Amino acid sequence: MLVYEKKIVRGEIVRKIAFVTGSRADYGIMRRYLALLNGDKDIDLKILVTGALLSDVYGHQVDLIYKDGFEVSAEIEVELDSSSNKTVLHTMAETMDKFGGYFDVNRFDLLIILGDRYEMLSIATAAAMHRIPILHIHGGEATYGNYDEFIRHAITKMSLYHFTATEEYRKRVIQLGESPDRVFYLGALGAENCLYIEQENVPKEIESIPKKEYFVILFHPETLTNVSTLDQINTLLHALQEFSDYYFVFLGTNADTNSNIIRKTVKDYVEKTDNTCYFENLHTDAYHYLVQNSICLIGNSSSGIIEAPSLGVYTVNIGDRQKGRVRGNSVIDAVCSIESIKNSINKVLKYYNSIKPINPYYKDNSAKLYYHTTKTLLERIEKDIEEPKIFYDLQ
Repeated sequence: MLVYEKKIVRGEIVRKIAFVTGSRADYGIMRRYLALLNGDKDIDLKILVTGALLSDVYGHQVDLIYKDGFEVSAEIEVELDSSSNKTVLHTMAETMDKFGGYFDVNRFDLLIILGDRYEMLSIATAAAMHRIPILHIHGGEATYGNYDEFIRHAITKMSLYHFTATEEYRKRVIQLGESPDRVFYLGALGAENCLYIEQENVPKEIESIPKKEYFVILFHPETLTNVSTLDQINTLLHALQEFSDYYFVFLGTNADTNSNIIRKTVKDYVEKTDNTCYFENLHTDAYHYLVQNSICLIGNSSSGIIEAPSLGVYTVNIGDRQKGRVRGNSVIDAVCSIESIKNSINKVLKYYNSIKPINPYYKDNSAKLYYHTTKTLLERIEKDIEEPKIFYDLQ
């Protein structure tokens, strides 16, 4: 049995919890939950940063964490090259090696991991090999157009506890053999977080864009498809040309395979197109403000499925990247063709002022639910790790 470090302060046990983040998106989702953990005298929160957050190519997004007043306990840099699956695998190997070394000398009562990114699979593997208990957030979801799909389920099997965004996802995690008393449906943090926008984090250049006169474009690579990334992004850009009376705000893509193709193509397009602008990196509050005041979000980001409905905004969801995810009435699916994208945008223009979005991911006080459930789990964690985790068989 692994002996966990217990830090004693004034006669009480302080639990060491680590949260690891590699992207602007997963940090933004976790902000309010992290603030509650950080403010607890019985918890010693460590934030570990890696991946795109430390890269200048992606806007050195770690600065957003410091701006929010958090301390970063470790910045673990890895070489990022998203030009092919081979180079992504190199990043994964380096990430596993570096975090394996870090966890060898830094032990935690609990490691919190969100989602399904490839660097998180490497980190979860390193933690599991060092027998550090993992709390996995957003397990049980399906995204059939991306390698996130199998990464997410692999992390589930390495984790001790699970917080899911819907009851359907909770059932799916249990189907994967996880004990029901360790799987909790608490809603999606992002569905509530986006409603708490601090205006001081919204730059003037965002505020100056006329409200409800623009579309937000956020497009990521599909990594399980035979259609080229270049063809997909060019199809989207050609479809947008039919709506020249509107303004288009493009946002930087993630670090998945072939994201460099999307980034270059979009930036070249914006340079020569008048009714457009481009932001590589925005504070979470600025992003939510931008989406909230747009006509709709166009692309294939999970934000369009989980956050946009809470903001009262429609989504045109393109292609298969989010295929399999639960979605509300404000998500309009389009195949990646010029005609389908145009038709979907026209549907939004027809209905967005008349039909109120419903968000199946929203749950009141989700950040507090996450925090209080985490506190409860810390009280039982030593008992739960005494025996090896068994596979739960459905009756």
